[in-house]
Order: sequence, then structure tokens, then C-alpha cells
Amino acid sequence: MVSTFTPNVQFEEPARGDQNNAWATPVNAIMTTLDLSWGGITSITASSSSRVLSTAQFQNKTLSFSSTLTANITITFPTSFIKSYEIQNLCTGTSAFTITLATTAAGGQVICAPPGETIGVINNGSNMSYLALHHLGDYWDHAGSSVPNWVSGCTVPPYINCDGTAFSSATYPQLAIMLGTTTLPDSRGRGRWTLSQGVGRISTAGSGVDGNTKYAAGGNESMQSHNHGISDPGHTHSHNLNQNNNGASPNTTGNVAVPTAAATINSAVTGISINNTGTGASQNMSPAYIGGVTMIRAA
Repeated sequence: MVSTFTPNVQFEEPARGDQNNAWATPVNAIMTTLDLSWGGITSITASSSSRVLSTAQFQNKTLSFSSTLTANITITFPTSFIKSYEIQNLCTGTSAFTITLATTAAGGQVICAPPGETIGVINNGSNMSYLALHHLGDYWDHAGSSVPNWVSGCTVPPYINCDGTAFSSATYPQLAIMLGTTTLPDSRGRGRWTLSQGVGRISTAGSGVDGNTKYAAGGNESMQSHNHGISDPGHTHSHNLNQNNNGASPNTTGNVAVPTAAATINSAVTGISINNTGTGASQNMSPAYIGGVTMIRAA
């Protein structure tokens, strides 16, 4: 009779009556495969040549890539060995080149190995996918100046740059549901704040941004036009003369009599107005640094 094999990792299942007095052969093979799948580590030199993994390689739990990439390469997994893997990309040259992970299935989705990291991936028999990245909708502040090549090299990039552009709801249906729109937030040159949630700490009146509306945007680093008004209520000076000149009695010889009276010296009401229209940039930003680009986990 002919042995059958399990559908995912191809464990041999001898037929009844087969392997008489020789069960050690399939059992030992199964044990070896189990050991590799649960704890095996294989090191693969990666430089400029793509390759299809051998049985001794794809049966392992962890695939560790090293050396210097001088070209984009593709590592192909078989569709007949379905399991999850740990992928470790220790290569240099990853700023220019990528390691793409694919299956032998025609039209299967591919992903790329992030440089300098150990990540989980899944071969489901057709497509390669990531086992765990950020949660869907999480923001990723990337220190680079653009979307990294390992992200853009995937069939469906797992992150999208928050640049205010539109995305496909067919490609990213869950993201469209979460955002409530197919337009990405625009994080370029902007800080990100948490929703006010009704407490009024960020308001349109105070900042120009509605803190209760998700993805509302605004603000300007330029000083806004404004006027300063100052009013002087005016002033009056009065002087009371209640005594004759030199203290003498009225009409005394040699003295001039001044009648007792209240004399108004000056009376005026003035108005002062200062107008100051702000123009140009004002340094009204808190201490800051420009860190890179902000992306959102999309798939």
C-alpha cells in the first residue's frame, strides 16, 4: 500500500500493514521535521542571487539571512509546506535592496523582510503575509525621509504614508471602515493631537482646529493679522486761587488783588490708537525636531 501525507507539513502516514517492523523510518522522519519546525534555525547567505528554498531550509522555524545585498533578491517557499516562520534579516545594503519572500504559487502575494529585525511571517500555501506588525490603524513614526523600500516592495504595502491622498477601499477595506473615509490624514509638517472628546481643550475659537472632529486640521506658523487699540480718556487740569498776591489784603498799595476763583488751566480729551498688523513668520512653535514621516498600518 502507499503512504499518505498530512496536508500542511507533509508528515508521512503509513497505510495499515505497511512498514512492518520498520515504523522507525517514518516516525523518525516526523520527529526530525517537528524538531526543525519548532526550533530549527538555518543561516542563508544573501547577496545578489534569488533562490528557491531547499527542504533542509524551509522546514526550519527560523531563517536568518546575512551578508551584503548587492541586488534585490527573492526567496521562494514551496506551496506544499504550510507553516509560519521567523525571518531574520541581518544583511547590510538594505537601504538600496530588498529581500522579497514569495511562494511558488502563480500570482501569490509577496512581502519583504524588514532590515535588522526578526519578524513572524506565514506561508498559507499561496500567499506570504506578516504574522504581527502594528495593529491596524496604528501610526508609525518612521525616522526615514520616505516610505522604506521593504514596505513599498510588498504586493499590498502594510503601511501607507499619511500625506492626505486617497487610497483604495478595495485594497484596504478595514482601514476605510476605521477612518470612515478613503482619504488619509495629512501629517506633513503637522503635529498630532488626541481628540478633545468634548472637554474643550482644543477648540476652533482658540486654535483654529476643531478638537472634537477626527482628522480636522489647521494652524499656521505665520503671525496672524491683528490690531492693538489703546484709548486715553482725556484729562483736565484745574488750579484754585484763593488768596491775594503776596498774601496782602485787596487794594493794598503795591499789591495786586486777585479775586478768589477757580481757574481752568487746560482741558482736553485725546484718543490714542496703535495698529499693528503682523506679517511674516513668528517663532510661535514649541521646541521641536523634524523626525521623518508618519505612516498608518493599513493591511
